[in-house]
Amino acid sequence: MYFRPVLLCILVLCLNLLLSPLAGASEKYAWKTATLAPDGIGWSKHMKEIIFPEMEKSTKGNLKIKVYWGGVMGDEEDYITKIRIGQLQGAGLSAQGTFLACPPMTALGLPFLFNDYNEVDYVKAHMQESFDQRMSDRGFFLVGWIDQDFDQVYSSKYPMANLEDFRKTRFIVWYGPMEAALFKAFGASAYPVNVPELATAVRQGVADGAIGPAVWVVGAQLYNRLRYVNPIRIRYSPASIILTMEAWNSLPEEYRQDFYQQRLELGWRYTNLVRQDNKKFLNAMLQYGVAQTTMKPEDYEAIKAKAMEIWPVVTGDLFPKAVLDEITGHLEDFRAGKRLTLEHLLRLSKIPDSEAANPEFVERIKAMVKEDMEAYGHDPATLLDADSISN
Repeated sequence: MYFRPVLLCILVLCLNLLLSPLAGASEKYAWKTATLAPDGIGWSKHMKEIIFPEMEKSTKGNLKIKVYWGGVMGDEEDYITKIRIGQLQGAGLSAQGTFLACPPMTALGLPFLFNDYNEVDYVKAHMQESFDQRMSDRGFFLVGWIDQDFDQVYSSKYPMANLEDFRKTRFIVWYGPMEAALFKAFGASAYPVNVPELATAVRQGVADGAIGPAVWVVGAQLYNRLRYVNPIRIRYSPASIILTMEAWNSLPEEYRQDFYQQRLELGWRYTNLVRQDNKKFLNAMLQYGVAQTTMKPEDYEAIKAKAMEIWPVVTGDLFPKAVLDEITGHLEDFRAGKRLTLEHLLRLSKIPDSEAANPEFVERIKAMVKEDMEAYGHDPATLLDADSISN
């Protein structure tokens, strides 16, 4: 097992369960999707309990998806090529694949762009329509913008507590050119690897550092090879599930409208569960014996300043400056005290005016958002406008 396969199993399983009917149903629509991930992983529990029953109702058993597991269709670049020529209708993508499919989304992976998930969720609510359109412009329908994680820094040799530790480390490079630019800014050595080599490179000692989510380390069973984890939120990494626009538009309007409404409620709950799982994976490694690094404030600021030197280097090259300006504009609003309103949430779900005017429906949306935030340990006031959601 290795990094992207473990993560992509989650993503493509989400696509499979979002849209697949019960086995044996007589489908009117048949799609092929692909993933590097092996078949079978525990995260399917959330899909089966939360998403599958509802989406089964939505598609009325008329849609069936064939998932090609374990990289039999190649890597993520191959998937995008095969989607474009019609051999596949969709795929689940890590951050790297998401950036390949929609380069403007690369801005989301800038180091130290986001401070926490409240900021991510605020930007998601404001940028979802923009990235829906940008994916559409490239021939893709964005089924889901979900989270890879706030990736952590791992090492088998050094605590990664200061810039000197970063300079001494030989990092695995898997994430793409932004990650390569980051390691160059740190003065670190970089070891580019293909997907099957990721875990092997660490086990054999040809690389001794990596940036990634806790699910990778646990899934690849590398927690007995890595000595240190620095949970510094060095970058937020999005993930995505995509379809061709042709496949999406082939569905009846009834199915598509129902999906948009489900995307808010089911997506919100799924994402919160995934975030809770990420915490559990990290805690499990710490209990196993991986040492958590504590940084001095001055070392944190030095690493942050060095990492952010790449912003002007990659902006305009990997993604348009206008996209970063839009994201940072929303972040400035949030940090100045603005919060999400009910109107933001309803627009995100493309709720028809007739339903938005239904008091019972509106109250259900309000209750769902507040209850889910509280269930996962969040104060709704950190993200939601109190007057809008309470009144």
